[in-house]
Amino acid sequence: MHFPRRSAEAELTGGPIRDLADDCAPGVLGIHGGDLAALRPVVAVAEGQRVAAGQRLLSDRKRPWITVVAPVSGRVSRLEPGPRRGVSALEIEPAGDEAAGFDIPGVPTREGLIRLMVEAGLWAGMRARPFGRVADPARPPDALFVTAMESTPGAPDASAVIGEFLEWFRLGLAALPVLSDGPVWLCHAPGMAVAEVEGVTARAFGGPHPAGLAGTHIHRLHPVAHGGMVWQIAWQEVIALGCLLQTGRIWQRRVVSVWGPAVASPGLVAAPLGARLHDIARGRLADVPLRLLAGGLDAGLALPYLRRSVVQVTALPHRDVPRPGPLRRLMAPARPAFIPNAWDEAAAPPGVLPVALLRALASGDAGAARDLGVLGLLEEDLAALNARLGGNRGGTDYTDLLRQTLNELEALA
Repeated sequence: MHFPRRSAEAELTGGPIRDLADDCAPGVLGIHGGDLAALRPVVAVAEGQRVAAGQRLLSDRKRPWITVVAPVSGRVSRLEPGPRRGVSALEIEPAGDEAAGFDIPGVPTREGLIRLMVEAGLWAGMRARPFGRVADPARPPDALFVTAMESTPGAPDASAVIGEFLEWFRLGLAALPVLSDGPVWLCHAPGMAVAEVEGVTARAFGGPHPAGLAGTHIHRLHPVAHGGMVWQIAWQEVIALGCLLQTGRIWQRRVVSVWGPAVASPGLVAAPLGARLHDIARGRLADVPLRLLAGGLDAGLALPYLRRSVVQVTALPHRDVPRPGPLRRLMAPARPAFIPNAWDEAAAPPGVLPVALLRALASGDAGAARDLGVLGLLEEDLAALNARLGGNRGGTDYTDLLRQTLNELEALA
């Protein structure tokens, strides 16, 4: 039977962070090969070349709607080829303030807005369920979800940050209805001031994590576990779209919280995509040996650079974990038995039988997983349950098994 694992990290809690104070000035920006693992990139720049903010760096060979643009102006200081004609690493040294300009349509149409978002690199922030891929613009969704809240401990207070960029957020939100043939849902925390936007329906979600996840909102309002397709976009991507529509240039910053038990001064930092995590957290960390995660305690990854989907940097102190003795290792089962319990139920995404789903994922039974609603899930939805079972601490990683199962079902679709 699984019992709840107790540790100082698991017990760490905290509300949303509101104070937008610092602006990050990174020494180098980068894209790691792991960030591009699903792409077959066509590189549009060369090492040593100067680039302007918003200039295309690369695009996908088979899916041209996926583009990556320079987050700032500067010089391409490193361009390292990877396997299968891929890119292992790309780095930019910031310099100057050159920025590419984009032609803004007077009245956005679906085709015009998609073309603009693709050219500016914003379309990569539009994800489709099932499978979690970047949305195919040729297939309109049944519904579109805007997630304007965060529920992970230590994440930014979305309503406070949106208030700082309210005009851009409203402008971007007002443009989105042309993309969907179905409803556009704005999902926000209770108490957030929401302006009425034609074609957008607001819905408040309260409670602890995972109340702020798009998967929770989709399950409640337009589930796709057994059919259909929806798109989801995060609130900072909507702000970036509004900035693009108003100024004709990309928004060169994302707001990230720095938080965790090894942080002396938690708060929000405005940093460009691709900034090093250590540059983002500089001046806020405690004087102890530590490690930085891109993301929260449950789903954080040890990444060198800031990814598009990351809204917080978590700092954890290093701890020496004693190894179990030989007798304990001999008697411990390779994988504990799955027995239904209240802790797994509380950590599981809504609408899912956690024990049955974990059994299906662990055994590789994609058909059973599909029947249990796996098509409505992404890795972020399973992260809390995976962390409770030790998957982020060297145990069986059920988020990896989820991705393998989704890939298998996608190949059969």
